[in-house]
Amino acid sequence: MDQLLNSAHPLGLTTFPAFIKYIIKNRKDIKAKYYPQVLLSGVTSLVTSPFCLLESLIYEKKETQSAVKAPLFVLGHWRCGTTLLHQILSRDPQFGFIKPLVSLTLHFYHLLGWAFKPTITAHLHEGRPMDNIKYSMDLPLEEYLSFSTFETSGVYPLNYFPQAFIEYNMNAYVDQFPEAKRRQWIKSYDRLLRKVTYFNDGKSLVLKSPDNTARVRLLKELYPDAKFVNIYRNPYTVIRSTMHLYDKMMTHWSLEEIPPEETMEDWIIETFKMMYKAYFKEIQTLPPHSLFEIKFEDFERAPLPILKNMYEALELDGFDKALPEFKAHWDSLAGYQKNSFDYSERLVKKVNDNLGFYFDHYGYERKRQA
Repeated sequence: MDQLLNSAHPLGLTTFPAFIKYIIKNRKDIKAKYYPQVLLSGVTSLVTSPFCLLESLIYEKKETQSAVKAPLFVLGHWRCGTTLLHQILSRDPQFGFIKPLVSLTLHFYHLLGWAFKPTITAHLHEGRPMDNIKYSMDLPLEEYLSFSTFETSGVYPLNYFPQAFIEYNMNAYVDQFPEAKRRQWIKSYDRLLRKVTYFNDGKSLVLKSPDNTARVRLLKELYPDAKFVNIYRNPYTVIRSTMHLYDKMMTHWSLEEIPPEETMEDWIIETFKMMYKAYFKEIQTLPPHSLFEIKFEDFERAPLPILKNMYEALELDGFDKALPEFKAHWDSLAGYQKNSFDYSERLVKKVNDNLGFYFDHYGYERKRQA
């Protein structure tokens, strides 16, 4: 069992029907050298299938009866500081969140999660490959990881199938889906949040998936009492760091040929542009006290006063009670070193040419081009 768990690709944690859909959809681009990994993942997924079915029979009614109340959504493009903000907010005891073991063993957590715990714990302690942020089993993960284990209309699988990068990123725009696919996405997402609410004894959830930044209006329609906090950052840093993110993630998990660097630059900038065009449009529909925005560069210098302002602006209770936990988590990060990047003239030009609207909106200064 240990060898199986340590060798399998994350696709092995998907439900077997989802696994089959992924492989059928992407079969033409999967490289032959990864066939053994695909086979092992399929075996893992198939082995867990009876446990998924049994767990569903035992727990599904209880889970679906859990009401999703007043979720707090952390928004922002990948590498904007969403993980830092999400982790700190998760220290507020009023919030529930998706713990790693729940996230990665979602469909058989009660019956078989224990078998995966040692391997997951070991991998988390190694740190994330893109930034060496250390995780523990009581820190939150993004819900789109869990979503991708049973629904194929998510964003996360682009790390496995980068030849379909744009197509998977378009799954952020649920309102553009055909109606049947849209209804299915909503049903599955709500099922996930109800399940996680059940795991958290009915608490309000603090959630974070970058693709949610493109569908604020839909989330507000689904959860009228939802609140949003968006963290934004210098776009040069975000784009360059996102390049690094996908380089590391795809090197670990891609089953296909990884696109060239210039192609990835173009795709990342285009998806960034689409995301914030949608975001700036959709936040216009939000009622007062629904959205608070945080500049990353300010937050990393002095997070606690900003969190206090956020709680007041969103009319959230509990800041004073959570303050010692916030401070303890922030203090635990002392000594952490961020990645440092160079910026090619080519990348600077692409960012300047495409993201002027973002510079104008948030007041960031453009770099001069040689």
